[in-house]
Amino acid sequence: MKLYYSPGACSLSPHICLREAGLAFDLEQVDLGTKKTKGGADYTKVNGKGYVPTLELDNGEWLTEASVVVQYVADQRAESGLMPKPGTMERYRAQEWLNFISAELHKSFGPLFDPAVPDAYRTMSIDRLGGRFDFLAKQLDG
Repeated sequence: MKLYYSPGACSLSPHICLREAGLAFDLEQVDLGTKKTKGGADYTKVNGKGYVPTLELDNGEWLTEASVVVQYVADQRAESGLMPKPGTMERYRAQEWLNFISAELHKSFGPLFDPAVPDAYRTMSIDRLGGRFDFLAKQLDG
């Protein structure tokens, strides 16, 4: 397998899961600005969305989206305990959290790293993230 990644991007969670699962894989760094791999290839030919992560499987197929890749990796080594067993309520709860992170948390961080974003919008993003983290803390405590 090969994981296409970019430092500081959402490809970190699949990278961690691959290591935790003890699976053999190669890494290919992607420059998200130029959409080129470190080797100079056009990354959009691998993933037309132009985002990371992409996991290239040994059979040549590709999986994208961090939450999908994480689940796939966990299923390759079910005994790792990285995800609950498929078909269980625990698995569906884990999927809820993965989707919450993707939809509500991850995208809210983008404006914090974009120098073109006005300060007022950046402040709104920080406030929104604060509310999301308050919600998370209550869920984890209760």
